[in-house]
Amino acid sequence: MFFRLPWLAKRKTPSYHDTQVLELDYLVDEFHAAMADIQDPLRARLHAALMTCQTPKELWFLRGKLFSLISKHHHEGEANRRLGRLDAKLRFFVENHPDYDADELPSKPMALVH
Repeated sequence: MFFRLPWLAKRKTPSYHDTQVLELDYLVDEFHAAMADIQDPLRARLHAALMTCQTPKELWFLRGKLFSLISKHHHEGEANRRLGRLDAKLRFFVENHPDYDADELPSKPMALVH
């Protein structure tokens, strides 16, 4: 009798270049989604800064501005919720993308500081 043991199965390596999730534009779109309902001049400046970002580390440093923009128009709890979602996608991107190293972003405890 033959049983399939999950640890003996060959792991399929995902093709990173075919997935939208591992494109930097996906993260920029998440920034835009986080501030979509806000009408403020700071949003236009943040949008311009997002267009010049070329690495996840540059996006990471814009989180503080996004947090203050959201908490100004909503409340701090909403800003934490939206940035938590953004942080999860940013961390997934860096950990799974072949061109970036997970050490490029600050460690977990720093991620909670806004």
